[in-house]
This record gives sequence, structure tokens and C-alpha cells, in this order.
Amino acid sequence: MTAAVLALWRREIRVFARDRARVVGVLLQPLLFWVVFGFGFADSVTIPGSDADYLSYLLPGMVALTVLFTAIYSTLSVVEDRQSGVLQAVLVAPQPRATLVLGVVLGGTTLAVGQAALVAALAPVVGLTPGLGGALVALAAGVLLALTFCAFGFVMAWKLTSTRAYHALMNVVLIPVWLLSGAFFPEAGATGAVALAMRLNPATYGVGLLRYGLEGLPPAIAGTSLSLATCAVVTVAVAALSLASAVAVSRRG
Repeated sequence: MTAAVLALWRREIRVFARDRARVVGVLLQPLLFWVVFGFGFADSVTIPGSDADYLSYLLPGMVALTVLFTAIYSTLSVVEDRQSGVLQAVLVAPQPRATLVLGVVLGGTTLAVGQAALVAALAPVVGLTPGLGGALVALAAGVLLALTFCAFGFVMAWKLTSTRAYHALMNVVLIPVWLLSGAFFPEAGATGAVALAMRLNPATYGVGLLRYGLEGLPPAIAGTSLSLATCAVVTVAVAALSLASAVAVSRRG
């Protein structure tokens, strides 16, 4: 089983890396958003409880967006493999369905974390100094977010039969999830209904954990009252549940 997972993992890396336009698009789009929104709203948005500027507040959100985009594009391979017949060939192999799930999800996670790390490397430019402990927490947050998004992407790709339907559904679902995660604006400045939606959004805790890491493990992060422990526990639980859901869906199909 380990060899099969590794083979599928390598294939996911190769398929994604060969599509240069996809690689460049996934990386440049969050950076473009960061520059445009960061400078565009610099004088319009204040972060409650912090003197940080909006550009530095927005960076962890852009790291999360990079993870999200990479997860969407990497798990698209499940739909494409079904259309080309590759998926059927994999399914008839004498391997557990969990092998396919782990190969695809871990491949997407590797790609997402690698791309996100390039964006996160800009942290010192805007005055964020994670330190070793913060960097490790940010890395863990990136891995957990990537696992969650890739597993969710696998579930959607398993159920859908066309790439257009996949893109449409993933954008309709995941972009609002990202917007309501505290990545774009803080919970403290939101109205009651929006603030409640942010608290109920699992991605809020993953982005919060990422923010704790990139800000260098402060006692509290700006714009929310979520603790580091709460963010960590919820993020781990959501990643585990998402992965289990992907395995369950593959066994039913």
C-alpha cells in the first residue's frame, strides 16, 4: 500500500508541475490580490486591538488562499482521470480505496504547502517575524489546511463528472469559506450575523492558527478572541474528518 500511495503521490506532483500556466496562476493570483487589496485598503481598514497595517494582516490570508487554489487545481485531476479512463484503471487494482485517496490528497497537500511557503516567505517584508516556533506552527497550519481542502476537493471531484461543474461548485463553496475565515477582514469588525458565520466556519480556525504562526506566537492575534489551543484542536479535528470523509466516499463509489 505504501508503494502505491507513493506512486500516486509522484504522479500528482508531475501532473501539476507540467502545467506551467496552472503553477504560475496559482502563485501569482494571491500575490496580485495581496498587493492590490493590501495597498488599496491600507488607509481604509483598521485592525481592532492592533496597530498592524492591513498589508501585514492580509498576508496570512493570502497564504491560505494559495493553499485553497492549489487544492482546487490539484484535485481536479480526479475528474480528468475519470474522463480519460485512468481512474478506472486505478480502481480495478488490488489496492484499498484509501490508497487512491491518500495518494491524491498527499500529493495535493505537498504542492499546496510548497506554493504557500513561497508566499509566506514574504512575511519579513511586512514586519512579521515568526521565529522558529512560529514557523513550525505556520507549517503545521498550512499542512492541516491543505489536507482539509484537498480532501474536500477529492469528495467533490469524486461526485462530479465534468471539470466545468467542479470549478463552478468549488468556487461557489470555497471562495466564501475563505472570505469568512478572517483571512480578508477580522471578525471583530464584522456585524453579528457575519461574525457568527465566521465562528461557525471551520476554515476560521485554520487561518487563525496560520496567523498565530506567522505573527510569532503572540498571546493573542488581532481581530479575534480565538486562542491558539482552540485553533489547533479544531483545525486538527476538521482535517481528520475531511480525510475520513474522502475515504468513505471513495468506498461507496
